[in-house]
Amino acid sequence: MLLQEKRSKVSTLIDNRAAFNSDHVQLCVYDTYQACERIPFHAEQLMFCAMHTGKKVMHHHSLQRGQEFLPGQSFIIAGGEHVEIDFPEAHLNAPTSCLTIEVDSKKVQEVAERMRLEQAYYNEQSATLQLSNNPFTQQLYQRLVDTFSENQQDREVLIDLGISELLVRMLQDRSRELVLQHCNHKIAHNGLQSAISFIKQNLTKPISIEMLCKSAGMGRSKLFLEFKRQLGCTPQAFIVEQKLTAAAAKLKQGTAVTQVCYDYGFSELSYFSRRFKKTFGCSPRTYQNQTV
Repeated sequence: MLLQEKRSKVSTLIDNRAAFNSDHVQLCVYDTYQACERIPFHAEQLMFCAMHTGKKVMHHHSLQRGQEFLPGQSFIIAGGEHVEIDFPEAHLNAPTSCLTIEVDSKKVQEVAERMRLEQAYYNEQSATLQLSNNPFTQQLYQRLVDTFSENQQDREVLIDLGISELLVRMLQDRSRELVLQHCNHKIAHNGLQSAISFIKQNLTKPISIEMLCKSAGMGRSKLFLEFKRQLGCTPQAFIVEQKLTAAAAKLKQGTAVTQVCYDYGFSELSYFSRRFKKTFGCSPRTYQNQTV
């Protein structure tokens, strides 16, 4: 793989872009030196972005208002989508800096195949915009920034390995929803799809393994095997994940945190808050205040 570096001139001291390009990946570090608003940013392919220094405010049609984008946070945007960005704190002596990684479908499919995920499960348009501050992926982003900054002989190899690792983590996180979307477009339903459909239709009710076995037409061992093979988790973990996703949607609509907690079958508010924070990177209250 041949990786070429391109650097733009800072002629106006507004923006500097340093980029690595390979066959299926473009990695860029952007430094912005002047405060500005509503700067358009378009993603040709699936794009991962991580904040390094400073502060941005993102505007996107899926957000009711501007979303702050700070160090320790990242987002994913589907190919063909665009956002507008404010740089409220950018300054010549303290530039706002971020990392972007644009990946085409061939690279994603290559990694998915090595993970033994069906290509049909991958769809760049499955999530227009997803915000995250997962500490593990953030550490990986930081390592990519550090590797990018080092001028060593094997830099391009390390960058490629880092991007592959990032894709593995993202596919592990997102493959469950990708499978769901794939299920929605298939006419014939297998046992796993029937179990998934049953879960989604009964998120506010208690769901037992026995119920899922009956819905899927499988024994207990087979059910656990299929969930682990196709979704990478146990049935119980999947149920909690789906309840949390539905709960997040209710919080966006302004429903009280306590009501959402009990509506989706969480018996303790503290447990609900811990699981929610682990999934979404913040407490239910903070999440609601950011999105409502």
